[in-house]
Amino acid sequence: MTSDRNPIVAAFDAAAETYDSVTPVQREVAHALVFRAAEAVKKPPGAILDLGAGAGHVTGFALARWPEAEITALDAAPAMLRRLRAKFPNVATIARDARDLHDLPRYDLILSSMMLHWLDDPRAALMAWRGHLARNGKLCVATPVAGSLSQWREFLNASGMEDATWAFPPENFAEGLGARLEFSDFSAAYPDARAFLRGLKQAGARTPRPGARPTPAGAMRRLLAASPGPFRIGFRIAFLTLDADQPE
Repeated sequence: MTSDRNPIVAAFDAAAETYDSVTPVQREVAHALVFRAAEAVKKPPGAILDLGAGAGHVTGFALARWPEAEITALDAAPAMLRRLRAKFPNVATIARDARDLHDLPRYDLILSSMMLHWLDDPRAALMAWRGHLARNGKLCVATPVAGSLSQWREFLNASGMEDATWAFPPENFAEGLGARLEFSDFSAAYPDARAFLRGLKQAGARTPRPGARPTPAGAMRRLLAASPGPFRIGFRIAFLTLDADQPE
């Protein structure tokens, strides 16, 4: 996710104005992540980095929890950061790929919600992020894993269509890193499948996975027109906590 030519970044950039209104699950997950982070830290963090900050779900909850902290929000989509700054003008922002932290300082707390799965090597990203923790720092991440959006995949497969939705990492993708791991299920209901698909686009999350062939537009329209409602979608979320490499 290095430039606006990247389809993932471009999709999120285009969704900056609609993102907040169509992401109740993302907001709920962000709240749960900050709650878990508050339980993990021993004292209020002085410096916090929000990776893949988007329009600011995590940033907002972190500000409310730690109003005295110096919070930096990093995202590759400039329009998302403009949206975040409009809500939180005192938060420092960095428009950059979340894999590129080479010149950044160390942080007492690094947070990331609903973004890790968009990176080509989530495990490597976790290890790199961990390297930017200050002494006794914590890395707290929430990411969807395999099993998320299963209702949409089953809906398509039942009609003989290929699912091109972005793939999620397996539940054990962080095995061996010493992470404390917890899984929770979240869900959202839509009037019908068409509303779900529209919501994906308005959230910037409709980029197909590499190598997949999206269903032809005509066939998709016919399928959606015949779909009953309501349509409920589930997310399987992994909450990971990693300690700094430095001994306490």
